[in-house]
Amino acid sequence: MVANLKGQAMMEYLVTYGWALLALLFVVAFLLASGAFSPNSFSTQECTFQPDLPCPSFVLYLDSAAAGQPATLQFTLRNGLGFPINVTNVTYTATNLGGDGRQTYQGDMPTPARAYLSGDAMGFKHVFTGPRQPSVRDFRSVYVSVSYMNCKSLPCTGPYVTSGRISAPVEEKPA
Repeated sequence: MVANLKGQAMMEYLVTYGWALLALLFVVAFLLASGAFSPNSFSTQECTFQPDLPCPSFVLYLDSAAAGQPATLQFTLRNGLGFPINVTNVTYTATNLGGDGRQTYQGDMPTPARAYLSGDAMGFKHVFTGPRQPSVRDFRSVYVSVSYMNCKSLPCTGPYVTSGRISAPVEEKPA
């Protein structure tokens, strides 16, 4: 008789609170399906160089969502150093972006190639070709090293090197 009462109490509990358990199950399933618990949702986008070289815009994108399309990093640095600079070299270091493991790539000079006065924006773009490409919404970090010459007085002096990190989710190509 006592076992029968325990079964009855359990059934009353399930009938009374079963809807709440079912709703909780649906909420957890929705959160898991939407990617709310993926590492990408806890990572922040950033583009950090030294304070006098701010990075106002940056994007890491694929030309299309089709597999095998190369990832492209595009960003802008603003010369806030207080003197003209001439960029002489750019390198990119990334993990599993283009090639397997940690790879360093030689980059192109900013466009247009010239001495950048204080306040000028420098546009950089690099295409990571190779067999190892991310998917849309994958989170990647790229370390960028920029060598430049100080052109406050002629001849220009240097070279000086600054580096920064760009962390962003991979997007589809902006329109």
